[in-house]
Amino acid sequence: MKRQVFFANNYKLFTYLCRMAKNNKRKRTTTGQYDKIFKENATEIYASLIHALLKIDTSEAENIEQNDLQKTIERKADFLKKIVPTDGAPAYALHIEIQSDNDNLMLPRMIFYDALIFSRYSLDSEQFVIYIGNDNITMQNHLKRRKYEYSYQIIDIRRYDYKLFLQASTPEEVILAILGNFHGEDAATIIEKIINRLRELAPTSLAFGKYATQLEVISNLRKLQTETLNKLNDMPVIFDYTTTTAYKKGEAKGEARGEAKGEAKGEAKGEARGEARGEAKGEARIRRLDIEKMLTKGKLTPKAIAEMLDVPLDFVLEIEKSL
Repeated sequence: MKRQVFFANNYKLFTYLCRMAKNNKRKRTTTGQYDKIFKENATEIYASLIHALLKIDTSEAENIEQNDLQKTIERKADFLKKIVPTDGAPAYALHIEIQSDNDNLMLPRMIFYDALIFSRYSLDSEQFVIYIGNDNITMQNHLKRRKYEYSYQIIDIRRYDYKLFLQASTPEEVILAILGNFHGEDAATIIEKIINRLRELAPTSLAFGKYATQLEVISNLRKLQTETLNKLNDMPVIFDYTTTTAYKKGEAKGEARGEAKGEAKGEAKGEARGEARGEAKGEARIRRLDIEKMLTKGKLTPKAIAEMLDVPLDFVLEIEKSL
């Protein structure tokens, strides 16, 4: 049955779906940071997910303008492309949503998207929710009524071997390995493999720092943030973990309590601009600990450490004498 006929005959259901979709206020405090990473890495991540998990050829994919959808539902679809199959089959809309938690309104939300896509673009939809969370899936994905039946597919990324992503050719894809199936392997060993692979693929140390921070954030979905930070901290090339979410949350909660009252007040106001003396002191303490650790390992000379961390050689030598 055509969608417009169904909704014309089921006006109450349609208005209910509209209301539910527009009033769906998902938890943004924790999921927002995951959303940000997926948006930053969208091109590589979605290409990997579509190829590896959905087995869909997107070589003839076309962009779909989402302005009308965003005005109606108040948010863009995570991924929406027009797919033109190479075998001559009718074109359709490929719609993907990424979920890090169970959304009780996922079913009406996906129905709403399906109806809007058909109404606006006259395209049938292939819809998927890729679940990256850690809890058991409780979202409903099927609705059957007397005159209408609807379903979308839920893909649980935990069912896929982590090596599928570890062997990828871009850092953005490799990060997804932390979400895959470890098949009983030691988590710390796998995290080390992921970090080493990121180091191989990252073009610069600055880029590696970005991907390492993203890995640290995503690892929290598997409750592996502590193990990830430990591995990053043990690296022979220093990782600035003052950029990690765990460090920032600690500061926000007042873990830098040794600072002056005014400095703490400045941090509480979000003074992450390097202007607060307290933040500068905290960073200096972290840098000193980094230098001590690198000197203790004995793999680098004081001069090499000074150049790597962009600090005066005398500062490194002074720390070396105190050890």
